[in-house]
Amino acid sequence: MKKKNDHLRGLLILGSVLVVLVLGGFALSDGGGRKVGCIGRAIASGISFSNIHAVCGL
Repeated sequence: MKKKNDHLRGLLILGSVLVVLVLGGFALSDGGGRKVGCIGRAIASGISFSNIHAVCGL
């Protein structure tokens, strides 16, 4: 059981790092603050990940 919990914890940490890197990349690009805000609003309103690029003009 402990091995399963460690595996899930590792996946959660890896996913968190990936999200931070992607959002950091957008934030450092031209108009990054607007892009990150748009991505956050799109995710919060339930837009699918595959459609975010069209909604936010990435």
